[in-house]
Amino acid sequence: MQLLLAADLHGQWSVFDWLLTVAHERRVDAMVLAGDLLGCPDGFSTIEKAQRHDADRANVLLGEAGIPVFYVMGNDDLIELSASSNQVQSIHGRQVRWDRFTFVGYQFSLPFMGGTFEKPESAIEGDLAAMSIDFDTQTIFVSHSPVFGILDPGFGDTQIGSHALRRFLDARPYLAHVHGHSHEGFGRSGKHFNVASAGRRRAMLLNLDTMKHQVLNAEQHTIED
Repeated sequence: MQLLLAADLHGQWSVFDWLLTVAHERRVDAMVLAGDLLGCPDGFSTIEKAQRHDADRANVLLGEAGIPVFYVMGNDDLIELSASSNQVQSIHGRQVRWDRFTFVGYQFSLPFMGGTFEKPESAIEGDLAAMSIDFDTQTIFVSHSPVFGILDPGFGDTQIGSHALRRFLDARPYLAHVHGHSHEGFGRSGKHFNVASAGRRRAMLLNLDTMKHQVLNAEQHTIED
């Protein structure tokens, strides 16, 4: 089973188009998008209206992918994607079973830009404690935020990951943690995969059977780890 993983697309349609091309050419089984999907195009009276335009366009594109798309929103997204296709599903606060795997999502990150999908650490901890979902070794956890201290560099020497998320995952079995948010933290560390594309053509392929991954760039050169 092969996943195509990406985050932080920020409404860049060339990146969306590229991901769909990769999905077709590589015959991936599903796509995972870990937040910051929408941009802020010009010509609209409010940011929310601009993002609704982006969301409508993204819904059409992702609905035509022909494969399951599992997503969460991110701190730069001010509205929900609200996909209408059965193949395109938000997994925030839910578990979705697919083949022998389970996808679980959480989309809030720490206060950063004053966005809709931001919460303080205490609120994130409360949300996670209330999540009555069983984790096992076939669980793929998808969040926008990284955990604190792993693939989470911010500005300067800061780290922007969540302590609550780290405690939550450290206490549970899981197969992989997919996230974005930290553009400079792109990469893999053990079971953690930061797939922030930073609005450019950058993503990962992950084989769930072998847990080997490949990094893809705009030229589709790959680096296998």
